[in-house]
Amino acid sequence: MRSLRGRLTLGITVVLAVVLAGAGVMVSRYVDRSEREALDDRLMRTAELSRDTSLEALQQEVPPPDRRLDNVLGASGTSLRLIVGKAVIRPSGRPAPSAFIPSRDGLRTFTVRGRRYRSYITSVPVPDLGDLARFEVTSPLGPLEDRLVELDRRLAAFGAAALLIGGLGAWFAATLLLRPLRRLRAATARVAGTADLDQRVRGDDGPAELRSLAASYNDMLARLGRSAEDRERALAATRRFTADAGHELRTPLTSVQATLSTLRRHPEISEQQRASLVSDALAEHHRLVDLLDGLQAMARGDASAGAVSDVDLCELVAASVDQASSRHPAVTWGSSLPDEAVWVRGWEPGLRMLVDNLLQNAALHGRPDGSVTVIVDPDGGPALVVDDDGPGVAAEDRERIFEPFARVNGSNTPGSGLGLALVSQQARTHGAAVDVGASQRGGARFAVRFGGGGSGPA
Repeated sequence: MRSLRGRLTLGITVVLAVVLAGAGVMVSRYVDRSEREALDDRLMRTAELSRDTSLEALQQEVPPPDRRLDNVLGASGTSLRLIVGKAVIRPSGRPAPSAFIPSRDGLRTFTVRGRRYRSYITSVPVPDLGDLARFEVTSPLGPLEDRLVELDRRLAAFGAAALLIGGLGAWFAATLLLRPLRRLRAATARVAGTADLDQRVRGDDGPAELRSLAASYNDMLARLGRSAEDRERALAATRRFTADAGHELRTPLTSVQATLSTLRRHPEISEQQRASLVSDALAEHHRLVDLLDGLQAMARGDASAGAVSDVDLCELVAASVDQASSRHPAVTWGSSLPDEAVWVRGWEPGLRMLVDNLLQNAALHGRPDGSVTVIVDPDGGPALVVDDDGPGVAAEDRERIFEPFARVNGSNTPGSGLGLALVSQQARTHGAAVDVGASQRGGARFAVRFGGGGSGPA
């Protein structure tokens, strides 16, 4: 009984057995009570109908036999006795099963030689005799009890047949009702065997519960499919990122190795050549450090953002512009910041990383000794706009430049190749959108639009 069909059949059969047993017991008891009441009523009616004959017999010195009464009583197996005191005046019908004369009136049941009988005794009002004259009617209980036994046997046979038919019916009904569930199980087995999450099960037939189960199962498959697609995309991006990172790291490491090898093999080189090689090695070392810092920043950005608070975008941009001007003194920096604070809800280190990398990108890709303008627009959702005067970004490259280590137009501008990837990452983290366009001076314009500003520090 491990199957659901077997358990349903067993449960229904048990319930049906209890119902049939209860109904059989009730019917048996009702028939038994009705039969016994009918027997008692017959005994009392027989006594009542024989009353006149008994009075006439008591008024005669020798009571005449009543052949008709004897035949009627004999046919029903009933015995009748007219008793005065302790003497039987006239017996009728079948012989009495016992000579015992009860002392009290009413109905009673007794047993004689293993047979049960039912008798009714009533007083006969006869002048001058008082309560000495009584009338007794006795009938055997054997036929009645035999009929009840036969009834119980038939009820048991009927119950067994009904139970068998009900069990078979429950089995076939469960088979029909569970057919959609078997289809669902088969579909589950197919998905498990083929790992095909695009399969679906029918959810338009069967009971409402099974239709709901099929719908939930299809929704689960859809979610698993989306999760699998996201996982595959993430794995592909990770593999691509790892390959790009390995390629980018190999170049500075190889350059540093070659420089150090040259210095070791040629100790006789001039001081000027040695200084040039050391300068190249230091430049590659700085590039390697920048690359590792960028990778670490991306890994940190992919992790939990940490504490989130209301950040004044104007204050953050002003601090970033001050540091950028120190790193790139040849660039002319301009800013347009509102006098009032512009609040953005987010992770302050991540927002600072976003602004720093936008300013660094503008300084590196703008014209040498060019200018960069930074604008904070407080209207609507706050926006940060960074304009440069470089060659700009072609329309077909405006999405690709946010990929790690992406290079466009054969550019060999120094840098880790992760700056704009970090900008895109932090924009997604803070629910912002990054748009790339053309500035009024012909360069690139990067606009970061946040979803909504905060109301101020909590």
